[in-house]
Amino acid sequence: MTSGGMLGMDTDSGPQTATRIFVPSRLLAVAVLSSLISMAGFTVLVSPAQSKPEYLSEFNKKYGTQGTKLDSCQTCHTTTQDAQHLNPYGTDFGKSKHDLGAIEPLDSDGDGFSNIDEIKAGTFPGDPKDNPTTTTTTKPKPTTTTT
Repeated sequence: MTSGGMLGMDTDSGPQTATRIFVPSRLLAVAVLSSLISMAGFTVLVSPAQSKPEYLSEFNKKYGTQGTKLDSCQTCHTTTQDAQHLNPYGTDFGKSKHDLGAIEPLDSDGDGFSNIDEIKAGTFPGDPKDNPTTTTTTKPKPTTTTT
């Protein structure tokens, strides 16, 4: 027997502290770490420079191109809408920090026409094969049918 008359109980050692499993500071650290890992994962999975509908809306509003062929992703992109697939106009737009006015006088695609002249003509400023001289302004000839 030990002091106090009970078997297996040592009352002389004083109070013992239990390990605290739930500690608010540990919970906060886990939450912060989880958030950082999630943000890092989204950064890796999502391309940092994707096309944004507001850029196309801004373009259409500034130049009145809504409903025309310039009201498309092809105005700035070649195939897919990410930073790796920009045409020359899209590249210049990105370099200008998305300032449409700053790139108006440039000839992004090198076809001899300024971007603003191509936009006014309804041609893609990032495609050298599409310029004011390649568009036809004449109406097609009517077909004749015999009866």
